[in-house]
Amino acid sequence: MILSASMIESGPSTIPSFPTELGEDRTGEAVALIERMAKEDGSALTELHGMWSPILLGAACRMLGDRREAEEAVQDTFVRMWHRAADYDPKQSPPFVWAFAVMRGYCIDRLRYRHRGKRDSSRVVPIHLHAVPEQLEDARVMALDDWRRVRAALNVLEKDERRCLELAVFLEYTHSEISEHLGTPLGTVKNRLRRALVKVRNQLSRHEF
Repeated sequence: MILSASMIESGPSTIPSFPTELGEDRTGEAVALIERMAKEDGSALTELHGMWSPILLGAACRMLGDRREAEEAVQDTFVRMWHRAADYDPKQSPPFVWAFAVMRGYCIDRLRYRHRGKRDSSRVVPIHLHAVPEQLEDARVMALDDWRRVRAALNVLEKDERRCLELAVFLEYTHSEISEHLGTPLGTVKNRLRRALVKVRNQLSRHEF
């Protein structure tokens, strides 16, 4: 299933708002759509794209600083989700967290490619590893454990604190942009973010995160 260009281009040109508690799927709607995708239901992909593409595109634009590359990263994300829908396990991570991780991976790959293109290959010294690094834990187990810790830390926040932190972390909004987006004084935004970071840091430090 390949997304058409119109599906990507139909998204807004401005950075979209970030829905509260997007990391949760309390209604089960997103999981149900992914299950339909696993059965090759193309309409489910279209619905999920409509739900998430503006948010993912906004985040990708922030990460890459290039609209075209961001659109390609988002399209790659949905294509991968389509092909891997049958492998998705909601017990491992919430649906949007899964999608965001896939999109972030594509963005990081693009940033690394840019960096490699700018490097002088003649100055690169190859490093040869003679031993295979020891695998300590299964990556999926570690990711799930980390997600549970982060979710527990976010749950200690007040609603307004969590809202500000989500905008700052997921969409990389500046303090001024958060203030404008929420219609909240800049000083209040800074105080909420400061309190949120202290609470999250204290919560995660209990687990040596």
